[in-house]
Amino acid sequence: MNKRIAMAAVLITTALFASTTSVNAAEDSTFKASVDAWKASNKAAKDAYKVASDSYKAGKQSYSEAKKAINDKFKADNSALKVSIKSAVDAATTAEAKKAVKASGKAELDALIASRNAAIAALTKPAKPTKPVKTSKPEKSAGN
Repeated sequence: MNKRIAMAAVLITTALFASTTSVNAAEDSTFKASVDAWKASNKAAKDAYKVASDSYKAGKQSYSEAKKAINDKFKADNSALKVSIKSAVDAATTAEAKKAVKASGKAELDALIASRNAAIAALTKPAKPTKPVKTSKPEKSAGN
């Protein structure tokens, strides 16, 4: 009789541990798969942010170069305008003629400023990329 009880106890214990082990193995593989998916998701988000960041830097550089070119052109045009106004004022003989030349020079300068401002406004600044949001790491189930 004791042999039968001992044998039954061994069989029951084996059955319990065998089923628990297979359930734990299944949960463990599910957890590993979710961790791998989490890592892949975070890596993809970081890679996308790096690409967006590099694109932003290139866009910012081209914006800066275009703005500098516009300002350099404005400076050159402004210098030429000042020289032409100065020579026209020196050539003018009456006070009214000098006043008219200065007024036309001021109107031309205002037009230069307006064209420079319009050209700068036509440039588009690149948008800053947003940093990826960290997702929480998957947790093991309470049964482990």
